[in-house]
Amino acid sequence: MLVASCFSWSCYLILQAKILKSYPAELSLAALMCFTGMVEAHIMALVWERNNTSVWQVHPDVRLLAFVYGGVVSGLAYYVIGWVGKERGPVFVCAFSPLNMVIVAVLSSFVFSEAMYLGRVIGAAVIVLGIYLVLWGKSKDNKGQHPSDLPET
Repeated sequence: MLVASCFSWSCYLILQAKILKSYPAELSLAALMCFTGMVEAHIMALVWERNNTSVWQVHPDVRLLAFVYGGVVSGLAYYVIGWVGKERGPVFVCAFSPLNMVIVAVLSSFVFSEAMYLGRVIGAAVIVLGIYLVLWGKSKDNKGQHPSDLPET
């Protein structure tokens, strides 16, 4: 499942970069992706939870706030990914994907008071070093070229 997830994420980033060359409206593309995901999620929920009507009840509490927050943050993230992918290319976006683990490790220590272990610190340092090296190599590779000027591969 992890390999399938990484493969589909990389395919998504490459396809999104190609789509944004001919359809430059990042915000409407992000809205379309979120709407399509919502429709797919509703279909799957109808199939899996067809006998359990309690999951469809709206509770005006922290759960509703969490759903709204997740939807807004996801929509903004898809927009930013599209914009950065269009401006800098899909390699730039892929280089920052492992940074999610670093952010989760740091926030979990502050928000949930989890202990920060040496393995997390070393892993975060390796991830940041890897990002730096990829971006440094990318800058050497494309010295003075804009991603839209590069030949298609």
